[in-house]
Order: sequence, then structure tokens, then C-alpha cells
Amino acid sequence: MTNVSPTSRLRPAAWLLGLLMVFATVIVGSSPAQARSETELVKVAITSVSPPTGDAKTPITIKGTVTNTSSVPMTWVQTSFWRSQDQINDTRELSDLLASPATVPVGMRWYGEPNEASIFNITDPEANQTFEPGDSGSFTVTGTPAQMGLTSPNAVYAIGVHVQASPEDQPRRTVGRARVLTVLSDTHTSANLAPVIVLSARPTRRIDGTFTDETLSNDITRRLKPLAEAAHTRNATVLVDPSLIDDVRAMASGYRVAGKGSATVKGKGQQVAKEWLDLVTPLLTAGQAYRLPYGNADVIGAIRQGRPNVLLPVKHAVDPSNPAAKLPLAVIDPAAQLDTPSFKTLAKELSPALVLTCAASARDGVHEESGTKVLGLADTPRADDHPQSNSDPQRRGMLLSQALLMTHESIPTATLVTTVNDVQATAPVGWLHLQNLSTVLSRAKSGLQLQGTLTDSTTLKGSWWRVQHDIGVDTDDWSNLLGDSPKTASLTSAKFVSRSLSASLQDREAWAADVMRPAAEAMAGKGLVLHSAPQFVMSSSSNEFPLTVTNSLNETVHVKVVVSSENPQRIDIPDTRVVAIQPGETQTIKFSPKASSNGVVEMQAHLSTPSGRTLGSHASFVVKATQMDDVGWIIIVVSALVLIIVTVLRIRQVTASSRRQAKTSGESPAGEVPTTPDPTADDIFDTTPASSAGESSESTPDDGFAHRTDKDNPAESQSGASQP
Repeated sequence: MTNVSPTSRLRPAAWLLGLLMVFATVIVGSSPAQARSETELVKVAITSVSPPTGDAKTPITIKGTVTNTSSVPMTWVQTSFWRSQDQINDTRELSDLLASPATVPVGMRWYGEPNEASIFNITDPEANQTFEPGDSGSFTVTGTPAQMGLTSPNAVYAIGVHVQASPEDQPRRTVGRARVLTVLSDTHTSANLAPVIVLSARPTRRIDGTFTDETLSNDITRRLKPLAEAAHTRNATVLVDPSLIDDVRAMASGYRVAGKGSATVKGKGQQVAKEWLDLVTPLLTAGQAYRLPYGNADVIGAIRQGRPNVLLPVKHAVDPSNPAAKLPLAVIDPAAQLDTPSFKTLAKELSPALVLTCAASARDGVHEESGTKVLGLADTPRADDHPQSNSDPQRRGMLLSQALLMTHESIPTATLVTTVNDVQATAPVGWLHLQNLSTVLSRAKSGLQLQGTLTDSTTLKGSWWRVQHDIGVDTDDWSNLLGDSPKTASLTSAKFVSRSLSASLQDREAWAADVMRPAAEAMAGKGLVLHSAPQFVMSSSSNEFPLTVTNSLNETVHVKVVVSSENPQRIDIPDTRVVAIQPGETQTIKFSPKASSNGVVEMQAHLSTPSGRTLGSHASFVVKATQMDDVGWIIIVVSALVLIIVTVLRIRQVTASSRRQAKTSGESPAGEVPTTPDPTADDIFDTTPASSAGESSESTPDDGFAHRTDKDNPAESQSGASQP
């Protein structure tokens, strides 16, 4: 706010005219505040309404702030109490009001409170000060319901504030509004409300077990602990995320938080985590608790995006050792995404016991199918386009109003409690009675109908599904690197896939990069170094040579070395065996080249997971085979010996055959003395099968030797059989 010089003040006539208008308004008592179409120039935030409910004679005080959100300065910024004398009679009227702009209803400003308590000048009426763009100021206004014409008990009224000002070069007008609901009560006022306390948080634990930051520790102190305490002191139903239980248990055991670079520091919230677990554990066995999908996964959004396949890992993500594992499953739908097709898929794949949705009207009761009960939530108070729900006092007034009107109409009244302000908004008063959800479900009538197929999009869309797929792949490879059992690897993968669908995530891709960073860095080779000599010389066709691997990660890893040869026909190197390397350890891995000829071959070696995923760390070297000439001569000599032996055997075979033929014809070969055939020689060297009786051979072996055929001995050929 800026003081205005005397030369730039309003003209005396204009100032007097404005002052007379105010006096006239006070004398009359009230004046209509017409709905305007002009763009509001200021933002009005209601920060306190005291009391939130009371009788007609108890003054109501509203506090808040006004901020100039326009580009023009203004003078004489004045806040006044506003109300509508038309009471809200039922839930339909309430819903219409919740959906209406701030200019509805018209209502009237109130100037008649003693000591002008119903008006507050943020800048002076004399226009010595200007309210510049970006300036803010606080206000306090008071109004007594009975004096303002609000007299009916057990009724809901709309009250609030109007801000008037004189923008630069514009006439004086209303430049901003805010409204809130209040309940006028008496001794006969009574209403029921079922608060559903949701214990869930944004997942911050990384794949290596460290935490991205201290967000969860701070969240436990500021929000989750008050929620758990409220669950103990109120007759409330609790929905707990098993992922949150896992993370807090990890904290209670001692944890580390990511620091600069790859460094980590000791976490500070170990004691806070232990205390919270002590609060929550009894709630899980009290019979008034449900478990959420792991990570509070947006399973309805996934179904609506045509990704029902991700429901399987969500279903199997809960470790049986988790204290919430045996609780019945509940799904919440505050974004009103549930339709008939998605419900049928949800019931088939996950079989939840309960679905709480804003996609159906609570006035219609419950819907039960396939063992799943669907209950409509009270109108969500967090919609950004509802001016009466932007602050906690506005939420409190709306919840009290909803509870009263819905109870009058016998409508089940359930609302989600996720913040400390929600705890305050649902705090019991003399006429508000808190109920457990089981009581509401048992009394609700059947008749709720889900909508047909919805066409609007969900938050799980676009490139996110590629990132989500990569999370599953990287998680599997990380488990493989650590040497986890198939059961452990499957559970880890299911947990991170389910967490990636968390309804509490805003920037999903940034979250994925953060929690998967240890795996991504390991796969890129960071923390694992492969060392090699520049050259290896082979003295034979097969040798063993060493490579060394250094592990500077915080986990034991299981790796092997895969070598690519530029000339595998000459020298090839099979994959090495898988070895386990402790944190900070350097270990030698032997590789065994196989050479088929002399030469020098370049090699590229890289580390790999046991399943074959390249880890990025690599080394280059050459392998030189120099003794292959000796091997070649050995091969030649052995081949010559084999040829000589085969030749000798063949000669003896032919000689033996000639002897048998001579004996059959009664003649001995020229120059030979007949001798008795040597059956031993025939058995050993005559490997040619004997011909059957009556058969003749038409082929001549081409072995470089002359062979006698039937044509050389016609007498033998005509005999029809050979002599035995």
C-alpha cells in the first residue's frame, strides 16, 4: 500500500459523494449486492470462521486476507460482511450452490453491526493510500445472524465477505468475493458423519533402500501422526497403504538419505517412525481398517487407460509379512473416474471389499456386486472451481452443512480425511456424531447406479506408460544384479510398478528418475569398473587370463564379463562365469580365449548382469596367438601317419582277397607257393562285406589300386558261389 500525495487525492466532491453513500447504507441497514460480470480484481482468502456453528444470537467473526491480483492500483479497499437470507433446505440446493460462481446467490452486505464491526477498511476512506498490484492486507468482520435476518435453527446459510474498491480510472465497485457455509443450531440439532482416515504418503524410498529426502519423516510429524491420533480418539475407519507401512518400518530400522552425488547421510526420523508404528499397529487389528492398493495405486485410472495388465503386480505387491497384508482391500476414487466397465474389471482382477467413489451420488445408497460394495462419497470439497472450498474454514463449514442435510434425508455421509485440516474440519461438535463406516454401510439402502462408459481422460496418460514399462525392466535387472531369488525379484518389481501408479504423485517422470537413479547409474557402469591389461599372448590354442572388477557400490553385485571379438573365427572368448563381488571389493575374473590360428585380434569386454544386461563398464585389449605353427606341424604329421596306416591296411586287404580267389580256382598266383589261408588276417583286415550268392559287383573302388573283378576270372564268375 502506498500513500497518495495531496495533489493526487480524490476531488472533494467525489469523496463526499462516496461518504454519503456509506452513511445512507448504514441508515437503511442493508443494500443488495448485485451479481456482476466484471472480472474480480482481488483474491479473497478466508482464514478463520469463529464459531463454525452456533445459535442465531452468537456473533460470527470472519478473518482473512485480500490480495490485489490485477494490474491496476486501487483506493479505499473495504471489506464488509455478506450473507444470504435464503436458507439452504436440502442436499440438491447445496450441490447447486457448490457448483455456482461466487456471485451466486445475490445476498446483501451488512453494515449494521455495533461499532461498525461488520466492515473493515484495508486502505483509508480518504484515499490517501493506494492498493498496488501484488499488495495484500488482512481483515476481520463480524455479524450477528439474528440481526442479519438469519433466524431459522437447524438450517444452513451462506455467509461471507465482499470487497469494494475504487480501481484506477474506474468507478467504485465490488472487486472480490468469498463465501462460506454455516449451520445455525439449537438443542434439537443432530447429524451423523463417517470420517474415513486415509494413511498414505508419496513414496520416497529408492530401489536401493535409501530415501530421496526427509519428506516422509517430516510428513509423519506434521500430518500422519495427527491422523493416527485422531483414528484412536474417534470412531473412524482407517484406510492404510501397505507401501507406507513398509517405508516406515525401514525408517524405524535405521535408514539413509540421498546426499550430494552418490553420497548418503544418516536419516533423522528413526524415533519418529517407531512412535508412529506404535500408534498405527493397534489400529490394524481393531476391525475398522482396510488396506489400500500398494502405493495407493490409481487402479481405476489404469483400467480406464486400457492397462488392466498392471493390476497383477499391484495385486501381488504386498509382502505377507506386512501387518496390513491380511486386511480387506478398499479402493478410493476421489477423482470420480469409476464407470461400469472399469468397475467390472476392478472387481474381477482385484476383488476389493469396498470402493468409495465420487462418481456416484451418495443419496442413492450403496451398490453391491461380486462381493464388492460401492459407496458414494459426500461432494468433494477440494474442487478448484468451488470458491467456498478453497480454505480450511470453508471446508469445515461445508462438511457440517453436508452432514446436517444428508442426515435429514437419511443419506450415508462418508468423507475422506487426509490432512490435519481435514481432522479439524471433521472434529465433533455438540450436534455432530461420528460413526464408523461399517455402521453407515449396514444402514444404507441399495440402489446406487454407476455411470456408463466415461470418455474423459485420466492422469495416467501420454508418455507415462513408456516410463512405467522402463521401471519394471530396470527393477528386474537390478534384482538380477543383486542376485535376488526369483521370488524376491518378483516382489520388488511388483512393488515399484505399483508405486509408480500412486495417486499421490504429481510429476511421475521426475519421481521415476529419482527413485530409480541407483539402478540407472549401476546399469550405466557407475560404481563398477572393469580393468584389463592392454594385451594377452597365447602360448597354445587355449589359455586363461585375468580381468579385475572393482565394486564401489553399497551392495554385493553378481556380474560376468562378456567379450566381443573382431574376428571370432580366429580367436573367440566365451562369457566368464558369474561372480559375486562385495562392496568395496576388487575381484579377479578369468577368461579363456579359444584360438584356431595365429594372429592378433582386438577384443571389447564389458560387464553384464547374469541375465545379460550390459552394465556400461567396459575395457579394450588385444589377444595375440603366436604358437599355432607348431600346432599346424603336429596336425600335418598326424595326418601323414593316418594316411600311411590306411594304405598298409588296404594293401593287406587286397592280398588277402587274392589268396582266397586263388584257392577257389585251384591255382596259386604266379611266383607264389600255395599256403593255407590265414583266417586271422582275414578277420582283422578284410573289412569289405562278402557278396551274397548270385550277386556281382558293378563298381570299382577308386582308391589308386588295381582290383580284380569278375571279368578278370570268368570261371569264378560262372561258378555261382565262392569257395568257403
